[in-house]
Amino acid sequence: MIRRLGRPALVLVPNTAVQAQWLRAVEQFADDPDIAAADPDAPIAVLTYQALCRLDDPAGVLGDVAWARWAAEQARATGQTVEEVQREAAGWTGHASDRREREVRRITATIKREIARAEHGDVGLERLLASGARERVEALRRRGVGTIVLDECHHLASLWGYLVRAVVESLGEVHLIGLTATPPGELTREEAGLYDALLGAVDFTIPTPAVVREGHLAPYQELAWLTRPLDSEARWLAEHDLRFRELVTALHEDAPGALSFPEWVITRLGARSRDASEEARVSWASFQRRQPALARAGARFLSSAGLPLPHGAPRGEGYREEPNLDDWLVLLEDYALRCLQAEPSTEAGDRREAIAAALRELGFTLTRQGIRRGASDVDRLLTRSAAKSIALVEVVACEYQARSDELRALVLADAESASSAPAADLLGTLRPEAGTAVEAVRGLAADARTAPLRPLLVSGRGLRCSPDDAEALLAAIRRRAPEALGDWRAVPDDAGLVRLEASGSAWQPRLWVPLATEALTAGDTRALVGTRALLGEGWDAPCLNCLVDLTAATTSVSVTQMRGRSLRLDPAHPDKIASNWDVVCVAPELARGDADYARFVRKHAHLFAPSEDGVIEAGPSHVHPALGPFAPPPAAEFAEIDREMTRRAREHQRARERWGIGEPYLGEERETLVVRPGTRRPAAAVHEEPPPQPAVGRRPAALGPPPRPRAPGWRPRWRSPGSCAGSPPC
Repeated sequence: MIRRLGRPALVLVPNTAVQAQWLRAVEQFADDPDIAAADPDAPIAVLTYQALCRLDDPAGVLGDVAWARWAAEQARATGQTVEEVQREAAGWTGHASDRREREVRRITATIKREIARAEHGDVGLERLLASGARERVEALRRRGVGTIVLDECHHLASLWGYLVRAVVESLGEVHLIGLTATPPGELTREEAGLYDALLGAVDFTIPTPAVVREGHLAPYQELAWLTRPLDSEARWLAEHDLRFRELVTALHEDAPGALSFPEWVITRLGARSRDASEEARVSWASFQRRQPALARAGARFLSSAGLPLPHGAPRGEGYREEPNLDDWLVLLEDYALRCLQAEPSTEAGDRREAIAAALRELGFTLTRQGIRRGASDVDRLLTRSAAKSIALVEVVACEYQARSDELRALVLADAESASSAPAADLLGTLRPEAGTAVEAVRGLAADARTAPLRPLLVSGRGLRCSPDDAEALLAAIRRRAPEALGDWRAVPDDAGLVRLEASGSAWQPRLWVPLATEALTAGDTRALVGTRALLGEGWDAPCLNCLVDLTAATTSVSVTQMRGRSLRLDPAHPDKIASNWDVVCVAPELARGDADYARFVRKHAHLFAPSEDGVIEAGPSHVHPALGPFAPPPAAEFAEIDREMTRRAREHQRARERWGIGEPYLGEERETLVVRPGTRRPAAAVHEEPPPQPAVGRRPAALGPPPRPRAPGWRPRWRSPGSCAGSPPC
């Protein structure tokens, strides 16, 4: 399109890895190798969004506004005047000063978005562009850029979108092209308005399963390794769970009375209101549509307590589960606000404080407006548990055994190294480096089964590896690097790893990321470890056949982007099958012990993959039939599920057969419900009510055929709508 339009072009990309790929790709289609460059003066200028979307505050406009807003917020909270707050805060030091600066920076980011939305009058974005960004925009204007390509354009549903719009308007009449493999979902009305105004309607889209079925992407299978926290971590979790468990037990056993919790739930679900005379005629269907979370939580509580369900309440699987933490939060909030808050008695006040204290142990705050979720040490511990590092080694060792020297693995973490020490309460229980890319490299390099892979860490700050692998990897990188680079060295760092680097200004991410990719392709290293920010998006390595996701990301955009790394066709291996792994840490017996499993469920709610019977479906059951959307399986089943995952990781041919590549298919989503054959319910027990909504938030609309016989322990599950890739009818 750039070539057809025949005008100077600007390509904007999200990171330097994608920038380097653009430059290499243009070389394949142009006679002049210099036609594209990371330079505003090049015929095809390939720049990062950051190069143009960098804001500065030379006049202190943002700082003054943010400081004044912070002082006003503090004044309202403390009852002081703004001037008093500013005088006191100016003398703060240490942690207090650091906290103030963090809060002011957060407010500054908010103000930037407000300015982008023209909420601050004459303070426009053009006044806040950094000097370097303004110079680049001016160079592009002088050159007469007429075509702009916005790669990975889903990023533009944010502050970047406002900045790009301002830059585009300053360049005049241009032809705008947006490219992305992950159209943004879950947008607010404002974000959707910005995105649509900038890019207009989508011209063409095709679901991923259809692309695989057509043979243009590699077939893949979704796998998971379930693990429990280490014993020391489990003891810490149990201590913080105790007060909440005691509260739950007391509420279950509550004696009859005005403040009885079971009686409150029965009243709320039976009469749909505290005042039975007001809404007694409201049907369950209406109540469920209006307050779905309360309806489900209340039905689960009554079912678990052996209490009768109100007329019309569904009896489906999702309503027979034990109440999970989210259910308790809904019930406790309703009980505290609508029952206890209005009661003047001392008993009501004591109960409210007991609920607040138990919630604080799990990272929640009970306020006058309801329960607010805060940063939870329990959640941090499960996300970064040392058990995950052990499980990572098991997963990679399993893949190495299955693929031998053909293994090309990528491990993605949220961060390269620990940015700060764990919270004081976690010191001694959670290692500072737990869950980081550094910890992943050390774990893989220390195990005799995975050490031969020579794991290599790739980040925006350089390349790192184990000291034992430094000589071999440095030689492999140096062999592929431009001759102009010199003074190669392997420098030990304070994390127990070795940094591989070359002198000179050319040693940048846009050089070392391709070099590491080439080393992976050639097998000099067979496992790269990186962050989601650098390698989780846009990075192209067709040889990659195994992805291990250690991140906490759950949005559809992030999850799809990460999975996309392993789906490239590999010309050297036409029969490639990709394995995408999640590592999940669960303590199912604890109140918040399923937080990591809930993240796993949210990830797979956005993903379509073949289940064991070959149906393409969304939701965790395409990983294993025992993994349902409502709750994790019992801990006693983890070992058997992990053994099943190990078996599936080896059965590449069966994984390929499930896709039925080249066979006819219907490229559409269908809403289905899997039903377990069993005894027919009495007619009197059947109510004409809508079926319960599955956890993934999509209503089943049709009954599927009876399922095939399943392995012991199989449990029925909701089938989310699937991009059906089976032979018609799906």
